[in-house]
Amino acid sequence: MREIFENVCCSDVKIIVGEGSLSKLSELGDNNVAVIYSKQIDIGKVMYYLPNAYYIPINDGEEAKDLSNVINIIRELFNRNFDRGDYIVAVGGGTVTDVAGFVSSIYLRGINLVNVPTTLLGMVDAAIGGKNGINFNNIKNVIGTFYQPYMIISDISFLETLSLEELRKGLAEVIKYGLTLDKDLYDYLSLNNDKILNKDKESLEEIIYRSSLNKIRIVKEDEKELKGIRIVLNFGHTIGHAIEAGSKFKVSHGYAISVGMVCEAKMAEELGYAEEGVVEDVLWLVQLYGLPYDISQLNVNININEALKAIEMDKKHRGNLLLMPFPTRIGSWKKVEVPIETVKGFAEQCLK
Repeated sequence: MREIFENVCCSDVKIIVGEGSLSKLSELGDNNVAVIYSKQIDIGKVMYYLPNAYYIPINDGEEAKDLSNVINIIRELFNRNFDRGDYIVAVGGGTVTDVAGFVSSIYLRGINLVNVPTTLLGMVDAAIGGKNGINFNNIKNVIGTFYQPYMIISDISFLETLSLEELRKGLAEVIKYGLTLDKDLYDYLSLNNDKILNKDKESLEEIIYRSSLNKIRIVKEDEKELKGIRIVLNFGHTIGHAIEAGSKFKVSHGYAISVGMVCEAKMAEELGYAEEGVVEDVLWLVQLYGLPYDISQLNVNININEALKAIEMDKKHRGNLLLMPFPTRIGSWKKVEVPIETVKGFAEQCLK
């Protein structure tokens, strides 16, 4: 079990990674606790440590990230007299941490939040960083806040029953950190693919710990994306979000980001920002983990118009320019302003 402590702006954030870390829930004491959890998971492990909590099940998937869900949860908290000293514990994947984080940030202007991600994607990305969002008009995360959790518990015992497909979806985000921020992580992924895909506990703890460390350090430097640093966490996401929107969210986030990273690496290389060979390095690692690298592998029809509309609505645009993080070499990156029409042109090539 390993721990990370960081102060992000005005909040102390504690991340615990490893088997048995769920026991840290006992630190919540006698406060009122509401557990917002995915209907798809076995909540028994959490109930063991929080037998007196109030449990609120929600659906998984982008459809659950709706304002009506948020209002219903707030009504439940209000009716049970929750105050600012109490806790919300989010147990599940990215959908749950998004919804619970958003609720935590607006109820009484802020209530204590603990994230307990149960997927690899949640452990290395969604649960960390304080971004909370719900969808609007088929566009992801239009309504949202920045709100840091008090604690993030990544207990790898949850991954024991995780399917190989779900594991791969999370690995797309791990690969992102290796490509843009951490060459040592890239090398570790290159040498330990069999262990990781077979869910070796030490290997999983290593990649979750390194990913968590990479993300929280970037967030600490630029919590609200005002300095152009946190943008690195969006590598693969401009095209990836377009794929999600164009498929009406039938393509999972992890698979969309995997294809998005390949597309954006090609863009970086063709525009002259990436060293020759970066695309091959991206392709090689994505393929090593059995992730999709081309739109044809997603087996879903993509509405090009909806995808391009999502690019136009991308929150990283400044006038007619889109801010994008391009890998320059493995483990390094550069922020680049790209005309939106240029991005759309590359996207059309990738999505055909």
